[in-house]
Amino acid sequence: MKHSVVVMAAFVSLSLLGCGGPAMEAEELGEVSQELTTCSATCSGGQTVSCTGTTCSATQYSGVTCDGVFTPCPPTYPPPPTCDYAPVSCYDIQGDKCFGSGTSSRRNCCDGEYNSWCVCSSGRYVCI
Repeated sequence: MKHSVVVMAAFVSLSLLGCGGPAMEAEELGEVSQELTTCSATCSGGQTVSCTGTTCSATQYSGVTCDGVFTPCPPTYPPPPTCDYAPVSCYDIQGDKCFGSGTSSRRNCCDGEYNSWCVCSSGRYVCI
């Protein structure tokens, strides 16, 4: 008899645990539709970068971002100097020691784009 009381108590206990309240109904699952968008940015030199995603943004001359992934514009390299007579960069001689003063100690140089010169002032080259 003790055995059947133990089995009955276990059955009742498990039944009560299974009745944790009203039955929960399953939610209907809806389909979410996300449209793809394409973004493009103009880069230096006339190049463009673009990407496609559910979210995107573009920054001209910088790059595009789609779904959180940034795609930068490709690097641009400066054009070669257009200096026609100055083989030395002004940057290379700026601040160098010099003797003399004014135009008598002038050195021709290229500022990266144009012909320029540096003059001696207080014992150092100052580029103009």
